[in-house]
Amino acid sequence: MGSVALLKSKKEKYPNYDDFLESTHGKKYAPLYLFIGEEDFFSEECVDRLVRDLLTEDTKAFNLDVVYGSKADASQVMAHAASFPMMSDRRVVVIREFDKLLSGDAEKELVSSYVARPLESTCLVLLAEKPDFRTKPYNDLKKIGAVYSFNRLYDNQVPGWIAARCKSLEREIDLEACRLMQAYIGNSLRAIQNELEKLFTYLGERKRVTPEDVADVVGVSRGYTVFDLQNAIGKKNMSEALRIVKRMTETGEAPQLSIVMLTRYFHLIWKVQDMLRQGASEPEVIAATRISPYYFKDYAEAARRYSSAQIENSFGVLLQADVQLKSTSPDPTHLMEMLVYSLIHESRSIGMISV
Repeated sequence: MGSVALLKSKKEKYPNYDDFLESTHGKKYAPLYLFIGEEDFFSEECVDRLVRDLLTEDTKAFNLDVVYGSKADASQVMAHAASFPMMSDRRVVVIREFDKLLSGDAEKELVSSYVARPLESTCLVLLAEKPDFRTKPYNDLKKIGAVYSFNRLYDNQVPGWIAARCKSLEREIDLEACRLMQAYIGNSLRAIQNELEKLFTYLGERKRVTPEDVADVVGVSRGYTVFDLQNAIGKKNMSEALRIVKRMTETGEAPQLSIVMLTRYFHLIWKVQDMLRQGASEPEVIAATRISPYYFKDYAEAARRYSSAQIENSFGVLLQADVQLKSTSPDPTHLMEMLVYSLIHESRSIGMISV
């Protein structure tokens, strides 16, 4: 997989995921690695890459050992690490739950002895979530620069990671689609990767992922999505829109996301309306707005239903709802119901919302 840009915390002392990928250009791997941190998605990716680069499918059976520290014996594990490879230049030994392998002083001393003089033909990978670098063999590993830290991303880093991930897989994704995916799935990179694979299957040969695609593939399991809501609003179907709002709030849909996506929706309607009025063709409007041709008819119909004044007023209504959401603690269902009512009924002000 391609490199993913990660922001480093000032408190971070060790190289990270990107640094590891950079260090392995040319498939040059050190004999020792200690992977630490809570984001096991990154550590697993690095282990997979390492195994893929050092071993072939034919040599894995003889040269790959994966053990769990909670179930392994330290002397046997170190014996594997000290063994020469068979029909291969390298052997790979992976120890998960490494901290649980170090049950006593004898085990710590045994591992420390190997760390002091590792076998160059072996690549020993140790995975520990929260090691104590005041003790052996962690302090020895730290001294030789074998430690890589994989921390969980902050909320504001996840959309960028999704975009970078798609780019590394030769796909393009809208920022709104990244944010929508995060809103649906959360910050689990493994879960996001699984949904991306589903999305790519859904897209087929198409390279660009839109928010509508995310709603179709990821949001469908949650019931109604913000795209169902915007379509009902675009059709000025009050009863359907209110029913969707009720269902969305019951399933925990964030009002903040709905407001952001509805603002985007009315911006696109305004652009479609303006370009069509100026005589632009449908393909020209699709190219300029980047609306999926599959959904363009819905946007064009909404652009005919709403006047320019109504669309302009809708931005003020959405802004007012956003301000109320951030400055007070309104009931989400009531806020969204009043917003829908105002957007459909000529975008009148939503007024003060009692909470």
